[in-house]
Amino acid sequence: MNAADGIVIGEAPGSRKPARRQALSSLASAASVFWDGGCGSATLRPSIDPGHGRRLSRRHRIVALLSCLLWFFAAAAGARSGLEHRLGVAKFTTEEGLPQAGINAIIQARDGYLWVGTFGGLARFDGTAFELYTRARADGRKDAAPASDRILALLEDDRGRLWVGTADAGLSVRERERFRHLALCGGGCRINAIAQGPDGRVWVASSDGIAVFDRAAGQPRWIARSRSTGEFMRLAIDDAGRVHAGGTNGLYLVRADGLVPIALPGREARVQLLERDGSGLLVGSEQRLYRFDPVRRAWRTLAPEAAMYAARDADGRWWLSLASRQVVRETEDGAWRIVPELSGLGIAHLFRDADGNLWAGSRNSGLLRMRPPLFGLLAEPALGTDMAGRAVVADGGDGLWLGSACGGLFHWSPRRGARPIPVEATLGSACIASLLLDSRGALWIGTAGGALGRLENGRLELAGFWPNNESVSIWERGPQDFIVAVGRTTYASTYPYPNASAPQTERFRRIAALQGTRIADVAPAAKGGIWLAGSQGVVRLNGDRIVERWTRPQGFPSRSARALHEDAAGALWVGTYGDGLYRIEQGRVFRYGAGNGLSDETVSCILEDARGRLWLGGNAGVALVPAPRKSAHRIESIRFSASDGLIPSEINGGDSVPCLRDSRGALWFALVSGFGTVDPARVPGVESARLKSHIEHVAIDGKPLRPSGRTLLLPSYSSNLEIRYTAINLGKPRDTAFRFRLTGADRGWVDAGPNRSVLYPRIPWGRFDFQVQARTGGGAWASEPDAALSIVHPRPWHQHPWVWGLIALLGLLALTIAGRGDEAPAGFKPAGVSRSPGGAAAQAAADEA
Repeated sequence: MNAADGIVIGEAPGSRKPARRQALSSLASAASVFWDGGCGSATLRPSIDPGHGRRLSRRHRIVALLSCLLWFFAAAAGARSGLEHRLGVAKFTTEEGLPQAGINAIIQARDGYLWVGTFGGLARFDGTAFELYTRARADGRKDAAPASDRILALLEDDRGRLWVGTADAGLSVRERERFRHLALCGGGCRINAIAQGPDGRVWVASSDGIAVFDRAAGQPRWIARSRSTGEFMRLAIDDAGRVHAGGTNGLYLVRADGLVPIALPGREARVQLLERDGSGLLVGSEQRLYRFDPVRRAWRTLAPEAAMYAARDADGRWWLSLASRQVVRETEDGAWRIVPELSGLGIAHLFRDADGNLWAGSRNSGLLRMRPPLFGLLAEPALGTDMAGRAVVADGGDGLWLGSACGGLFHWSPRRGARPIPVEATLGSACIASLLLDSRGALWIGTAGGALGRLENGRLELAGFWPNNESVSIWERGPQDFIVAVGRTTYASTYPYPNASAPQTERFRRIAALQGTRIADVAPAAKGGIWLAGSQGVVRLNGDRIVERWTRPQGFPSRSARALHEDAAGALWVGTYGDGLYRIEQGRVFRYGAGNGLSDETVSCILEDARGRLWLGGNAGVALVPAPRKSAHRIESIRFSASDGLIPSEINGGDSVPCLRDSRGALWFALVSGFGTVDPARVPGVESARLKSHIEHVAIDGKPLRPSGRTLLLPSYSSNLEIRYTAINLGKPRDTAFRFRLTGADRGWVDAGPNRSVLYPRIPWGRFDFQVQARTGGGAWASEPDAALSIVHPRPWHQHPWVWGLIALLGLLALTIAGRGDEAPAGFKPAGVSRSPGGAAAQAAADEA
């Protein structure tokens, strides 16, 4: 029998009321609405046959009731387990650079940028900053922005051209960084949807009808232009390439020669949602949601009502925005669950990007980013406290023991949920510091107030007490052979005690070799004995003697070791507080930090999953090391945090067991509020995203320059070269790091961290290549530079070496000539020059003689 069986300590009064209240509320909600075919607000209506009208037959009511009962039991089970999944939502508004808070359209271009259309203009987003393309920023240039700032629809075609549909100025197309405006309905119609068919033609749904452009995007051809067809709002192209259009007057098949109406069920007339759904279509009317088979012309009704916008998540399940301002998502079993984090925001657009992020555009709350939660949480609704988690251990079955910082002790199981276990009366404190399930199935409880308790067969006893109010941590190094750490003193103890009536000093024997060391973690050593991590580094203890030591003299400089794990190959992994992760193997020490791949330099616990991957709990979340055995001088890690449902994302380490791998393989982490859990099987083959960088802006002395292709020709005597670059990391932009180099000027790569610009005050003459690379925190640099720009800084003609050489040569020649001109040639007697005191008369006499 383990410590979870037959607990007689008692259950706190009312401790299970939240679960009961939730289950009873669920049943009442289901009973009150099942005659309308629904199952309350959490699970929406099951499928019905539209041929029987809006009221359900008796058979369908029975089906609805059974569905509600099934949902009730599932909801009750969920209430009992207490696990919740929170959606991490990041919000971007005008404060972050959006031109307007109402979002009408979202797409992702092939280069990774997200394009966002609002009533205030067009914006391009790299995950960090918005670049605006508005009429106000165009400075009068017609090709610098769309024809209107009132953007309704966006499309990138297979040639990389961006099509922009506006509310009051028709169509614009962006190509080679310039916008041109297409003549469609005189530029005055409203463009509601744009789609490209498999043949490359672009279809446009507008307030004036349906038009199609050929691949050259020349003059449009109208397929339907009549008020009798109403306004077309949506377009969808099925897997056979058939074009469908929906709007105020229903659903149509679009052909080259016109429109073929498709009758909606139940005499409905308006289509407000139209999306491709496998081989069929997802069609939303004012009343219901349907799946339509265009081949069989068959309709199937789905539960949600009045769906307006839809997108599939990374798991292939639909998310819907309803006219009621609620957002629902499709579950694994085909039901629909409300998404409370998005409901009430007036979601006007949904979109999934290439990295699996789901984006929502709201009417007035800006742009929202979220991912389906990967982590489950045991938090205040289940535990009744928001205190920090401290310790988590298995109970010997399928449940767990959970200790919180002054929130008490809990037992949790998937079937019964979390139950509080009162310990304060016996131990004098409800502040749990450590837990241990020993080899006999007894639970040991260390508190932050100096008490050590033992719970077995429902009986809790005080096993030890130290009045200095230090935290007590306990580990088992052998059957009933324990290590107990209290502050900077470490004890050895066995149980049953040889003499139960002996004083505590005899039951807990000090280990002299460890005195003065604060122990944070203990792990078995393959070479014999145990490893201990703490304030003096890492040591291996055999008996009471230290037989191996890893401290500063041995190459392990950290004095803040707090987590240990020895893998099957004999490598010892050591986590530290703020000093990164260490690997000790074959007498060598390797350190991993932010500079060589670790996403968080605080490592409070280390867990290994069934695939041999390491999961590290730290201050910034949980990091996954997908290939630890391939790590030499560099490691690769992927960080999970609030955007993955780990809310809050800080692991509460420092004491003995803040993390656990349970009997099912799930991983548990003590958080600064509650506990988080993840199933590693849901994270197969994960690797860091490979980011592609882009050079966005080049300027000289603050004046922008436009490169010609990949070459930038600078004016002579240029200075203050500014280059701005970025990388598309839409999911975790703060994890992006950069490095750059200017070949010939920089000695090597320059680590820029998160900075996205560089300034060169002086630019050498000549031709250079500016290169930039990006990576996620913990990811690897690309093997080749992602973005490069060839920079030519020509010398003025008079600054070339040959010019100076020529000038020097000419100067030397001139000096030579001038010097030779000062010496008369032999026999040459210049006139008017006196060579002797006799003067000119003596010379004349000599000439006559």
